[in-house]
Amino acid sequence: MDSRPLVPPFEEARWDLVPGRTVLVCIDLQNDFLHPQGWYASRGIDIAHMRRVVEPTRQLLADARAKNVPVVWTRHGTRGVEDAGPFFRLRPFLRDGGLRLGTWGFGILDDLEPREEDWYVDKSRLSAFFNSNLEGILRALDAETVLIAGVLTNQCVAATSKDAMFRDFKPIVVEECTGTTLPHLHAPAIEMMRVGWCEVRDLESTLSELRQIAARG
Repeated sequence: MDSRPLVPPFEEARWDLVPGRTVLVCIDLQNDFLHPQGWYASRGIDIAHMRRVVEPTRQLLADARAKNVPVVWTRHGTRGVEDAGPFFRLRPFLRDGGLRLGTWGFGILDDLEPREEDWYVDKSRLSAFFNSNLEGILRALDAETVLIAGVLTNQCVAATSKDAMFRDFKPIVVEECTGTTLPHLHAPAIEMMRVGWCEVRDLESTLSELRQIAARG
C-alpha cells in the first residue's frame, strides 16, 4: 500500500501585483449591460447583479489610476447577427438590436468615467482575446499580473481570464467587481475560475495591495 501523503489535485493561485507590470482590464461595462435604459434592462432582463459592480469598480479604478496602472476597456459588439457567430442565435433578444457597434449602448457606462487615454478593445466573442488586439496591448504594456473586472461572470469574464492564463499572464479576478444576469451561476463560475486557472480575490485585499505598490513610471 502506498504510504505517500496524498497530493491535492489543485492549488489556488496567489500572485502578488507586480509593480510596473500590472494592468486593469474592465470587461464589457457597457450601457447595454448596465444602464437602466440599456438593451438588457429594456428587454426585461434583471440587471441588478451586474449593476452591483459599478461602485466597487469605481473604487478599483481610482486606486489603479493613483498608481498609474493602465486601464483597458473591452466592448462587446457586432454589426448584427451576421458577424456575431452562433452564440447570438442563442440569444433571441439580441437579434433586433443591442450590443451594436457605434450605438449608445455599445459605449462604456459614464458612471465609470472612462478616459480618452485609456486603452479600448472591441470584441465580438466571449473571450476578449479572440480576434482582437488585447494581447498586443498587454504585451506592449509589459503586463504580468492582470486585474479583471466586468460582466458577465460566467461568460466573458470566465472566458477572458482563461485565455489570459493560456497566454502566460497571471489573471486576478476581483469578485465584487463581477456580475451576471443569472446570479445563481455567479458563485459556481467564481469557484470554477479559482480552482482552474486564475486567482480570485476580494476588493479590500486588492485595494490594500494596490496602495502599497510603487507607482508605475
